[in-house]
Amino acid sequence: MGQLIAIALSLVAIVTAFFSVLWSWVVIAVPIAILLVTLISLKQKRWKHISELSEPANAMLQKYGHYYTMPFAGRDFSAAASTLMFAGVVVAVIGAFKGFWWGFAIAVVNWLVMGLVSKAFNPSNFIADPMERLAHEEIISFIMAKQQTAKTDT
Repeated sequence: MGQLIAIALSLVAIVTAFFSVLWSWVVIAVPIAILLVTLISLKQKRWKHISELSEPANAMLQKYGHYYTMPFAGRDFSAAASTLMFAGVVVAVIGAFKGFWWGFAIAVVNWLVMGLVSKAFNPSNFIADPMERLAHEEIISFIMAKQQTAKTDT
């Protein structure tokens, strides 16, 4: 759902850029603010230590616990942030043709911030460190085992 809203608002922002570049950035800023507030509130939660997991896996759980409890929402919000990244680039290019050169600076900030937000919502696509990859796989295996146990108990 978040991805669809981001696509719709991105299209509105792109069309708006042909009339008013500043207002198009306002249209993009609204979903960005919502994503940032959502991420900040999710990051406030502290996840309990799970003794069956290694220390690196528990550290990963503390960092991305919201993703492991809501992976579909994490993927959706990550995709929404990525959509807003590209919408900002398109708005900046349209703005450049209209003489709004500050749009490139705004687009760079937008690109960097939404890139971080995208990674924070869905780390599975962006894990480069082999140790973090192993910790991620350990958490996923643990969750799958718990789900299998829950299915056999019912």
